[in-house]
Amino acid sequence: MRHSECRLLGSNPSPAAILRQGYGIACSPMNYCYVLLSKKSHIFYFGSAKDLKKRVALHNEGKVRSTKPHIPWKLVWYGAFGTEKEAREFEKYLKTGSGKSFAYKRLVSVALKKDFDKGRMPKGIT
Repeated sequence: MRHSECRLLGSNPSPAAILRQGYGIACSPMNYCYVLLSKKSHIFYFGSAKDLKKRVALHNEGKVRSTKPHIPWKLVWYGAFGTEKEAREFEKYLKTGSGKSFAYKRLVSVALKKDFDKGRMPKGIT
């Protein structure tokens, strides 16, 4: 994250205090990587966007060709990134075999547990 893209919120703490005490750093605009779960077919979709709320709404309105057959979608995870490139690279990683394993184990385990408890298994899990 480049310093010119960020500004500190609140007082002017030292760099050590920022890390130690968790002072907020605001970067704009944020870029998001997200995971959706289809309530209809129980599959996951990995994507990235600058405006997360608008993008999820487009998925649920049927305006995204690849996700239209699986409406409705539920947002189960998202992460914020400082640049569009970082968000897209993480999205690409999540679409790989090891990325899917990571996502299923670390990012969407709560959503998966609910499906397992109800006797459903999302596609792509063996």
